[in-house]
Amino acid sequence: WRVSGFTTEYLERLQKHLARELGTDPAATPCSQTTRIPGYRNQKRVPAHLVTVQYRSKEGRHTPAAFPTPNEPAPLPLNAMEVSWTPALGVLERARRYVARIEPAITGQHGDLHTFRVCCRIVRGFALSDDEAFAVLSEWNGRCQPPWTERELRDKIARARRYGKEEIGGLCGAR
Repeated sequence: WRVSGFTTEYLERLQKHLARELGTDPAATPCSQTTRIPGYRNQKRVPAHLVTVQYRSKEGRHTPAAFPTPNEPAPLPLNAMEVSWTPALGVLERARRYVARIEPAITGQHGDLHTFRVCCRIVRGFALSDDEAFAVLSEWNGRCQPPWTERELRDKIARARRYGKEEIGGLCGAR
C-alpha cells in the first residue's frame, strides 16, 4: 500500500516518531486508524461522529521533506505468557484458552498495540487461518473497551500476518 510515493510501513514509522516527539499516544499510529477522511463518519464510537478538518492557515504547505526521517523501529518484546499444552487439545482450542486468559484491549491504555500483539500470537504463533483467528479473537474482542469493529479486527489480523515477528506455528507444538 502506498500514499504519495511512501509505503505504509514508512508512514506508520513516521507517525510513531511524531507521536514520541509530540507526546501523543504511540499506539494510535496505524494508517487504518489515523486516515479518517473528512466528510465521513467515524464508526468506532456510538453514536458515530462526522470527521471534520480545521484549517488554521492557508499559506502553510508541507511537503514530505518537511517531516523528520523516522528511525528504524526496535523489535517489540512479545508477551511471555505461558501457554500450557495438552496433546489431546487441538490448536484451535488451545488458542481459545490462550485468549481467554489475556486482558482485553482498552482505549487509552495502548489497546491498539496490545491487540496487534494478541493477533500476532493467534495468527502466527498458533498458525490459524484468518477465519479461525477471527472466530477466536471475536470472543476476546467482546471484552475490549470499546470492541473493535469486524472490519478493524480483520485488518489487525491481516497486519499481524504481514508484519508480525512471531514464529509461524511456534505455539503449535510448544511444551
